[in-house]
Amino acid sequence: MKLSTFFVSFALAQEDGTVADDVCVSGGVEVSCINVRGRKNNKEEEGRADLSPGERRYADLKEIAKKIWAKAGMKGKDKFDERKYWAYGCHCYLLGDRPLSEMGQGAPKDELDNKCKAFKDCQKCVRDKHGDQCIGEFVQYTWKYSGKTGSFSSQNDAGSCEQELFQCDVQFAQDTFNSLDVFNNDFHAFWSEREFGFDNRDPDNCPSNGGIPVEHMCCGGYDRP
Repeated sequence: MKLSTFFVSFALAQEDGTVADDVCVSGGVEVSCINVRGRKNNKEEEGRADLSPGERRYADLKEIAKKIWAKAGMKGKDKFDERKYWAYGCHCYLLGDRPLSEMGQGAPKDELDNKCKAFKDCQKCVRDKHGDQCIGEFVQYTWKYSGKTGSFSSQNDAGSCEQELFQCDVQFAQDTFNSLDVFNNDFHAFWSEREFGFDNRDPDNCPSNGGIPVEHMCCGGYDRP
């Protein structure tokens, strides 16, 4: 199965291919900003009718990334391409049944891979706080991009599972953008010239650094990553 089948664009788009500024979005489609929790409406259901659960997992993260790239003036061949950044290194492997929450392994290959590890760690912190069902594969948040302030915000309550997953996604998308220059085809799952691509499940590709295990602590949360 081609990687492109995992990631699709299905939000109401502007000329630059991104969702409109100053509208609420959930699951990649425009929704009402009122009564966010538990809302169901025909427009939302219609927008998601043809999407599999697997496709919905990436909806908001992808739309946030597309918005960051577009606002930076990166269009055409330079626009955000999930096939490039989500099949990379030891931790940027957003495939499978639990692509957002499944942890990677080994030492990150470079700065970009390290940001992906930070994203998976962020997801783990939220999961540890709110329970095993609080993962991006199960829970969707509601967000919007303010054209006036040039910033993202969530409509969900501060400190909620939804709000904290949103914060992880925004930070990850921004970190990825800030690490564009370090991308290396050698670490791509499909573009590498290795015979079978770069396999992050191979311990020879993603070895531990051999140091003493460190007990990590979570910080932040509430209304920040």
